Amino acid sequence: MTKAMPEDVPIEARMVTKAIERAQNTVEQRNAEIRKEVLKFDEVMNEQRKVIYKRRDQILEGADLREEAIEYLADSVESTISTYCVSDYAEEWDLDGLVNEVATNWPSTITRAELEGASNTDELYELLMGEAKGYYEHREAELGSEVMRQVERQVMLQIIDQKWREHLYEMDYLQEGIHLRAMGQKDPLVEWQREGFDMFGQMMHGIAQDFVKYVMHAQVTVTQQSPEAPPSATNMQFSGPDDPSSGGGSMAAAAARGPVQDAETPPQAEEEQVNVPVVKSEWDKTPRNAPCPCGSGKKFKMCHGR
Repeated sequence: MTKAMPEDVPIEARMVTKAIERAQNTVEQRNAEIRKEVLKFDEVMNEQRKVIYKRRDQILEGADLREEAIEYLADSVESTISTYCVSDYAEEWDLDGLVNEVATNWPSTITRAELEGASNTDELYELLMGEAKGYYEHREAELGSEVMRQVERQVMLQIIDQKWREHLYEMDYLQEGIHLRAMGQKDPLVEWQREGFDMFGQMMHGIAQDFVKYVMHAQVTVTQQSPEAPPSATNMQFSGPDDPSSGGGSMAAAAARGPVQDAETPPQAEEEQVNVPVVKSEWDKTPRNAPCPCGSGKKFKMCHGR
């Protein structure tokens, strides 16, 4: 007579059950720590994103950028002087480089001989800032205050968008290898926060520098669709000796967007005009982190994108 086999009996040993629970708790705790770490990394980008979006909202709501334009202009003059005049000794000044750099910020008429008459960097600052502010006020009087504010908002919005996109690529590139800092006994999160803050500061400084160059060199056509409607800026073009933007075509793109509408200003009727298409070269279309088109094998930003 064949003996019946016993049915499958579940394992109820206490030792096995506790071992399984401990393993599950360990895995869950590790996953929770990973999620916390990811959130800490995301928090850095979230804080930067809040600053940029708040700034864009202010511009779209019609913020007056005149005071900031003057501050950016002063910072640009001071930064240029500190770059080419590293001390108070005139023998160490690179006046030729200073003259060339100033010409990229605004159409300067100051010559090397005039700069040689300054005895220290403070006098250089007064000389250059006086010309820069005078040219800015001349442009404002020529275009009108309302048109000048429109130009400033269009330029600032375009530069912020471009610089923010580039910054996101840079932060992605940084995050790819930030965990390798642990091999050097450094906390990757602390390094991420520190370098992210430095890169964000550099981006904001770059926005201010490009803003000055665009505003001071922008050629604008002022149109008025009706006697009651306020004048608006159209056909904005950059007329400087060199395009301050690495993206190319930003000034034309800003003009193509039309004036930035204030929050309380109704949209104006569209005006028929011929838009000249902007043809971008292969270099302009290349992302900063993509391989350089020259075939060197390096990233574009480390080769021809500098």
